[in-house]
Amino acid sequence: MISIVKDRAVDTFKVQKNKIKLGLIANEFYDLSLGRMGGFGVAIRQIADLFNQKSELEVEPVFITGGLSETGGQTEVIAHGTRLLILPKDKHQRRQLLKNEKFDIVLTMDYRSNYRPIIDSLPRVPVIIWVHDPRTPYDMKRIESTRIPGQGDNVPQGLKPVNCTSLAEIVEKSNSPFSKRPIVFAQPAAYYEEKVVGTYGVQPSEITLLPNIIEHIIDEPQTIVKSEKPSVVFLARLDPYKRPWLFAELATYFPEVDFIFMGKNHFQGLGAWEPDSLPSNVKMMGHIDGEEKIRLLSSAWVLVNTSIHEGLAISFLEALMCETPILSCVDSENVVSRYGVYVGRWDGSGREALPKFVEGLQRLLDDKNLRERLANQGKKWVKETHNKSQFIESFQYLCQQVGVIAEKS
Repeated sequence: MISIVKDRAVDTFKVQKNKIKLGLIANEFYDLSLGRMGGFGVAIRQIADLFNQKSELEVEPVFITGGLSETGGQTEVIAHGTRLLILPKDKHQRRQLLKNEKFDIVLTMDYRSNYRPIIDSLPRVPVIIWVHDPRTPYDMKRIESTRIPGQGDNVPQGLKPVNCTSLAEIVEKSNSPFSKRPIVFAQPAAYYEEKVVGTYGVQPSEITLLPNIIEHIIDEPQTIVKSEKPSVVFLARLDPYKRPWLFAELATYFPEVDFIFMGKNHFQGLGAWEPDSLPSNVKMMGHIDGEEKIRLLSSAWVLVNTSIHEGLAISFLEALMCETPILSCVDSENVVSRYGVYVGRWDGSGREALPKFVEGLQRLLDDKNLRERLANQGKKWVKETHNKSQFIESFQYLCQQVGVIAEKS
């Protein structure tokens, strides 16, 4: 069952105490000093930014990382103006540190096995599992088919299967008389529901729609001006399962178009993609954030995504908010087929998909009316769906479900 929360006032929460302390568990936080840069990091940062900026909501966010352990006694840093706890390796010290924080509720960015020690250390704290990239065994088999051109049958880096089934044990334990800890599930896209059981081994009785927070990235009214010379962008990590080589090869078919890579590689050596001998119309921008990212997305004619697998990619939502349609071989929640051109599914290296990518990009570049119609429709959908108000409404509902806040008076 999917629960959609509507028509609730969202100015403040009537809380059972002065402020809710919210733990945000993730492995990335969109901070170069803290490791990987990706959509998970963007999404979790957006939540912290929202509550930090809207103090009247009386929610205090605290980041908790499952991907780092303390060194030299440092158990805390600041990321995006938010405290980030770096947990001790020692189980007893970790439990005591988390206990001292007195969290009212935690929200996880999807679920990964290294979250378990954190959740186990908080046996009575309610948990929201925010499903973002559920990978069933079928999905993981497809991802493992990825191969980098020129590297033969060598297995690329970053394709290791993600086993999330330990979440089922956490849910079972939380239902015990000792814990009685509520665990609820949320998702930003309705199509995830069919993947939950295969990914986590859990069948929730309800999954609440909890959107991403995207509409604020453009200050409106703001006129978006597309580049005079056609430009297309790639916004993702340059890791193998994103198959960035397809974007580079696509550039050879369009020498009069600027192809702009926004993202960095997190791997090196055999099993990583090295961007060498690139066409002259390809620009490597590395990691881009803030106003520069929005400027490049807004001026681009098309966002190209070549991944073998995606959830509802944050980059899709950002591009549409910047009035840029999408060309891709993944079609999560039918977003690409609704607001761009979907070229079909292609496994392995993906090179067989190049004719379809060429055909789709040519269509978008040649038809300004089509681009504008898709972009305008996509922007309208993002503004209406993935916004602060919808997020707050759903978050309030989830908190009510687990008894953290009272009904709004």
